[in-house]
Amino acid sequence: MRRIILCWMSLLLLIFAGSSPVLAHANLLATTPSDGQIVQKSPGEITLSFSEPLEEGLFDLKLYDGSGRRIGLAEPELAAGDAARMRAKLPALPDGTYTVVWSVVSEDGHPVSGSFSFSVGQSVSGGTSPVSVEAFPFPDLALAAIRYVVEGILLMGAGLRWLAWFGQRRGWPEDVYAIGRGRRAGWFVLFAGLIAEGLLYLAGLPGNGLASLVGKGEWAILGQSPFLQMVGVQLALMLLLALPGMAEGWYLAMWALSVGALAFGGHAWGIHPVWLAAALRILHLYSLSLWLGALTCLLLALRRERKSGAAIDWMTFRRSFVRLAFLASGTALLSGIAMTFQQTDWVPLWSNGQAWSIWLGLKVLLIYAMLLLAITQTLRWRQHGRLMSPTLLRWEWGAGAAAVLAGVLMSQSAYPLPVTSYSKTFLTREAHVEVHIPRVAPGTQIMTIDFHVAPQNEPQQVLVQMSKPDAAVKREPIPAERTGTGHYEAHVPFSMYGTWSYRIDAAFKNGTHAAFSDTLFIPGGGDTR
Repeated sequence: MRRIILCWMSLLLLIFAGSSPVLAHANLLATTPSDGQIVQKSPGEITLSFSEPLEEGLFDLKLYDGSGRRIGLAEPELAAGDAARMRAKLPALPDGTYTVVWSVVSEDGHPVSGSFSFSVGQSVSGGTSPVSVEAFPFPDLALAAIRYVVEGILLMGAGLRWLAWFGQRRGWPEDVYAIGRGRRAGWFVLFAGLIAEGLLYLAGLPGNGLASLVGKGEWAILGQSPFLQMVGVQLALMLLLALPGMAEGWYLAMWALSVGALAFGGHAWGIHPVWLAAALRILHLYSLSLWLGALTCLLLALRRERKSGAAIDWMTFRRSFVRLAFLASGTALLSGIAMTFQQTDWVPLWSNGQAWSIWLGLKVLLIYAMLLLAITQTLRWRQHGRLMSPTLLRWEWGAGAAAVLAGVLMSQSAYPLPVTSYSKTFLTREAHVEVHIPRVAPGTQIMTIDFHVAPQNEPQQVLVQMSKPDAAVKREPIPAERTGTGHYEAHVPFSMYGTWSYRIDAAFKNGTHAAFSDTLFIPGGGDTR
């Protein structure tokens, strides 16, 4: 028990070590023409700016007129020198209202889509949006359903295999840990499900990734998505798992790697630091797998006992079993809390009603229900010397299965990002300067610069230069507007997420100059309203 408490205390240190800025799905920052804009003549092109660089070939753009008829467009392309901006040339458009439907793939591998409208000449009443951009269109629902089956079987199968190894070493009755039939069928379902996952994901990519892969031989698509890489790794591990005659440790390791690979299929790649995000997810998956495996073991044992009529000595393994289940359930809860702290803040989490927040709330309720049921059954087991309520056990197992489904739906949803501010104080011989950005998020933000100097010594000119070295982005200097004594404001564009650098150059009335520079991290994606 002391070891369990020490493990949990170590995990709590990770939880309260601080919340890092996070990234989520690609976020549309601006469009030209803008949403709802009325232009007097047909624009020559459409441009869309996103919060993160786009992958070549994994974006698409469609244009529809007011009657829902699709208008032919040139193939969209990335703007020169700015991989976060997509553009497409337009044909001459007559007066009317037009709807643009876009789709891209986020850096974490999730397809994201949306739409906006503009008008030429004048707005036409009744302009339509031909494509309803839903949170879960049919391909996403089908993918979620297959992922649920695959991940559920994978978690339960791994947990059963680990419990069988642990129970054998601990001397449990064989009827408790025996896996029985169905292993081969489970393997075939996993293998076929993984193939179906990959095909459905490809079919849903912008520009029809499946057709590009098969028809055009664009195999590079497979290496551009973390989700497809995860599926490929798991297929390879399933083949290795099927090798006969290997040592017991081999099969245990293959199951462990297969479950751990689930942590790298999406959101973890968009969270900073990646290693902590992946470690927390692996820990969460392992603990859920053990928990579900333990419940399945008990259900199978009760079934064997009922069919054979031979009583199982439940007290011989109660203590070690309860300790293991206690460790798994507590770790699942704490690792889930840690993951949430790292991804988002509590205020946007419960205030904006996003799908991700709803699924998280459901998952939390289900896990707490599982804990209450587990505590109730453990107390009865201790009092009566055996499990007294198979019905409660089935309810706990069902709650676990539902929690896995909620987790799958969360992994396919954009999560809410925290809205933070930035402040920095510079102390130099020329001035005491305070820089403040009220809202640190992609898009154009207001930077306030306060010079605490005498009025006669305040700057004549203040310039702000923004750059993002890792993306080779360097903006032209932005003049800051004087809005009061020693108070200046500049509208600074953060056109994508990541680490930005700024440099403030101030020219004072006495002929001296001063420069102030710093870096800040801009989270991207999600909903920062």
